[in-house]
Amino acid sequence: MESEQLTSEPSLARNGNDADAAARATRRYLDLLSDVLLDEHYLENEVRIDHLLECAGTGRAPNPKILADPSRYKPLALRELREARRTGSPAKGTGTLHNLAYATLGRVRLDHLETCLEAIRADGVEGDLVECGSGRAGAAIFMRGFVEAHELAGPRVWAIDRWGGGGTGGADRPTFVADLNAVREGFARFGLLDERVAFAQGALATAVGEVSADAIALLRIDSGDPEDVKAVLDALYDRVRPGGFVVIDGYGEADCRAAVDRFRAEHGVLDPLERVDWSAATWRKTAEPQPVRASNGAVRAARKTATKDLAVIVVTYNMRREASRTLHSLSRSYQRGIDHLDYEVIVVDNGSRPEERLGEEFVRSFGPHFRYIELGADSAPSPAHAINRGIAASDASAVAIMIDGAHVLTPGVLRFGTLALSTYEPAVAVTKQWYLGPGQQPQTVAAGYDKDYEDRLFAQIDWPADGYRLFDVGHFIGNRDWFDGDWESNCIFVPRSLIEQAGGMDESFSVPGGGFVNLDFFERMVGTPGATVVTILGEGSFHQLHGGTTTNEVEPDDLIRSYDDQYEALRGRRFQVPTPRTHFIGGMPDRARRTRPRHMANFRDFKGAHVGARGTRPSRPVPVPQDLKLEFIDAFWRSGEWHNTQWLGRAVHRAPTDLFAYQELVFRLRPDWIVETRTGSGGRALFLASICDLAGEGQVLSIDGNSLATPPEHPRIKYLHGNAAAPQTAAQARDIVGESPNALVILGGGSNVQVLDAFRNYAPFVPVGSYVVVEDTILQGNPVWTDFGPGPAASVQAILKEGDFVPDYSLERFGLTFNTGGYLRRVR
Repeated sequence: MESEQLTSEPSLARNGNDADAAARATRRYLDLLSDVLLDEHYLENEVRIDHLLECAGTGRAPNPKILADPSRYKPLALRELREARRTGSPAKGTGTLHNLAYATLGRVRLDHLETCLEAIRADGVEGDLVECGSGRAGAAIFMRGFVEAHELAGPRVWAIDRWGGGGTGGADRPTFVADLNAVREGFARFGLLDERVAFAQGALATAVGEVSADAIALLRIDSGDPEDVKAVLDALYDRVRPGGFVVIDGYGEADCRAAVDRFRAEHGVLDPLERVDWSAATWRKTAEPQPVRASNGAVRAARKTATKDLAVIVVTYNMRREASRTLHSLSRSYQRGIDHLDYEVIVVDNGSRPEERLGEEFVRSFGPHFRYIELGADSAPSPAHAINRGIAASDASAVAIMIDGAHVLTPGVLRFGTLALSTYEPAVAVTKQWYLGPGQQPQTVAAGYDKDYEDRLFAQIDWPADGYRLFDVGHFIGNRDWFDGDWESNCIFVPRSLIEQAGGMDESFSVPGGGFVNLDFFERMVGTPGATVVTILGEGSFHQLHGGTTTNEVEPDDLIRSYDDQYEALRGRRFQVPTPRTHFIGGMPDRARRTRPRHMANFRDFKGAHVGARGTRPSRPVPVPQDLKLEFIDAFWRSGEWHNTQWLGRAVHRAPTDLFAYQELVFRLRPDWIVETRTGSGGRALFLASICDLAGEGQVLSIDGNSLATPPEHPRIKYLHGNAAAPQTAAQARDIVGESPNALVILGGGSNVQVLDAFRNYAPFVPVGSYVVVEDTILQGNPVWTDFGPGPAASVQAILKEGDFVPDYSLERFGLTFNTGGYLRRVR
């Protein structure tokens, strides 16, 4: 026998037939998938992480033996963690790490889930697989893996949750809470993210309305909240097919158990309920289902074959003037290179006043491919619902969303947007955003820019004869340029399949204008695993003036903070600008090139659109074109003439227009004290003291670490020698000005750290309504001295994030200033 074994040929042949081999491979795949979803292969790493967190919280150094071999030096913790992963309950002392596993339901319940799926497959029960309260979606990933392993053709997997961001979990214990992008990334890591997976985000009571499945084979509710459980059962139970399963993961909690028992009694559910383990319970439905209830998941419903290439969704609200240009810019007579593009434009009126409504006849006048939906009583303050209605009404394989119908496009947007989708499939294509007018609209409106001026600009460039002349009278929204990243777009192209998977606009963003709803949609689209983000070069969407909720607010800071607050309430974190790798498509028409000669040449258009006929005296103020203003600041700074600015024989080293703004503040505020840092030659202190003389009140405290040999003497000036950023200097200053000094503070330029430290010291002297002026914000390329490094401009951005101060751009109205964005008014 031994010799036979030694001489026998080695064989790689499978035991049994191909069907047996396939079954074994399927079994091994599902076993491996469940092991990984439960993180059972990496429990030692979780023990290591828990040890590091414990050390970080207590200030102790990590034990290298534990890190090297946790199974030997932390055996109890490892056993507890292994048992917790089997039962689905947090291990003692490692509760914050429970969510590191994709599947937190535990081995017992995950095995039971597979038993349900196997029974559904064996009995041929048709319908989708729905999980409500998905968390990191381990159970949903397993369901999609089961469908893939058995090559089932029908079921779609739904994952539904509110999904928040990561919280702190306390001073030394972070929590790990997945957001939607992380969940989608989880599916993608297992190769299971495709059109067979759909997500619905929000409170379960409302998010289940997005489930468009007519038939459900398995409904799993992973929540112990009785209101959630009731809402899900009310919305979806009638769709569960005979032979389908209902699994209630939180049945072990008394309130949840009472809600389930009450639902079963009220609906006459007699199918036996079985306990799965200490927490979960299940029953298999045997009765015929009642008629399917209507679903408001409209954006999911159209899984039919698309008949068009593209649908453009445009929302309008009290903007008939602006919409006429927007719709023309979407017409075949205006857009170029789209002869073979089969597209439709769906215009949704979101409750406009009667005189501002567009009407079917008006919309259809732009072409037979234009359609009109008037929401009427179904309108909402937020445009999210209107967008979703437009998506639901569309019949195309791709969608371009324009949440603000006041944006007019350049002629190549549709061509390059659809080309990007096909070239980089799967892709999300982004159109750059611009303001019309001589600068940033919130500031130009305050300086006199209005609809009449804008109408004259359109006439001046002979629009729409050449749509690319929009670049001559526009500016990037924000401090942007062609190759900067994006966080929002008013004309974003996405595949229909992506919207059906990730959901449309989230209607939980319910504030007027939608708040951050467009940013949230953008972030979800570009955050799709495997999707390519494509920026369209040489094309743009240009925002017309229409009194928008945010874009035309002169001081939108408080409003934007309220939007971020709502975003945090819905998502569990503050909004973060996405940073995907960006590809580019398109070309650069001459007028789109951001070159200095182009900047300088387009000033004639703003002159031509000036109030009154050429050569006449203007009857009202108009803003200085932003590019011209920056060019002049740069030229004046480079000239060095500002070094020769003097006051009563003392050098001030400032732009004279800033001094004029200072005197305006002093006279308006009547501060008890003006605290200035960086005395320099003393000319600024002497100027401020002279203005106090003229106003009849006020004193000046001038602080500098450098001694001045012959400082100007004035009875209203006190000098303090010391580093303005040092706490001890601030304490001395407090002794001089008193506890409630009613101060105006002027901070001389310096590095970011110096300015911020000085701000922390002296901002408490400033009451609500008064100002902190941060000087020399033009440094660091704004627009001068690019190599200066982080300086006053960076300090201003940090200050504004705290929310106590807002910039007052009216003090820059003279055009020349060294303090761009640096006049900060305290609002709280």
